[in-house]
Amino acid sequence: MGWAAVGDLAAVADQAHIRARVKAAYPFVETASADAYAVQLFQFRSGIGPEDLVLLLRRSRPDVAVGWITGDYRYRLDLRDEVRHVRPVRWLRLDLPRSVVERELPSLPPLNMVIETGAADAVMARILALVDDKNPDGRGPAAGQPVTPFVSLQRNLNYARSLATAGQHLAQLEVGSFEVSDVFRAAWVQCVAALDQWVRQEVRGRMLNLAARPTRLPRPKGYATFQISLEDIERVLQSRATLVEVVDERLGQSRGHLAYQHPDKIREAFSLVSNVGNLWAAVAKVLSERAGEGSVSSGAEVREQLIRIVRRRNKIAHEYDEDPDDPPNKRTIDSAVVTQTIDWIEQLAAAVLVVLDASA
Repeated sequence: MGWAAVGDLAAVADQAHIRARVKAAYPFVETASADAYAVQLFQFRSGIGPEDLVLLLRRSRPDVAVGWITGDYRYRLDLRDEVRHVRPVRWLRLDLPRSVVERELPSLPPLNMVIETGAADAVMARILALVDDKNPDGRGPAAGQPVTPFVSLQRNLNYARSLATAGQHLAQLEVGSFEVSDVFRAAWVQCVAALDQWVRQEVRGRMLNLAARPTRLPRPKGYATFQISLEDIERVLQSRATLVEVVDERLGQSRGHLAYQHPDKIREAFSLVSNVGNLWAAVAKVLSERAGEGSVSSGAEVREQLIRIVRRRNKIAHEYDEDPDDPPNKRTIDSAVVTQTIDWIEQLAAAVLVVLDASA
């Protein structure tokens, strides 16, 4: 892992001293970010031991690598900065579909983190069985997993990852009967659609929860000014409908036609259920706290990244993804860039949830 500037941690006493190293090496990061980095570095150095099973989520592939830790922590100056903190691993498999792993480990963090999953022995046994399975299928939901909007988002993003994996395999087979890159474009469109649906479901769920709460509890300003008709108020007063039912109906009527892809539309939608003043700045702060190597994002950068992703989706859907510098050929696309986009969308949604829950 990265954070090379903190140096060799083998002899550092504890997490507090690691945090001091982080602050000294990366003075520009906020306190919360330094704390998050220190936790991950400490977990990597001391929380993992020989014979532990580890899962590595890669940024350039829709796959997970699975292996056994075989030795102690080391700091290697002969490696590039991004990977100087190392643990030796005997890899069992490098291409286990992420959708399969997330089915068994629904708590798998979407944000880039070093984390102990705390999985039961039975779950780890199933993962080891999947390592030996030539064609594992993880499309179904995990047994007993609650169906929340975020779980639905992860399921839909896993469909997009499956498309990216299929595109990889087809490219290796050198299929010539159709343009394999269109499979990657389909995955791109799918991940934006997944975000759109998640925002819709998340807002609806939170609105209905607010409607079901006792009226004496505080409400977000957006919810308090949400408009319903006098006729609907009469229905509630006459016990012909509940407030939850009325709010649900009105949401569908007033917002069912809207797309939640552009960051301004997403921010406006979440203003119904949260009083967060600057959503994207708050989201950027969460992403920065979970990022590696002291990476810091601003709200403007997060917003622009989402705009670029949505703009590419629109080019694919409406303009054949034509390259303006080389018509009629299409712009280049591959598994790596699609996988990074899917992962970023998932991390973005997870960060939004952190912000919304903190303001509740």
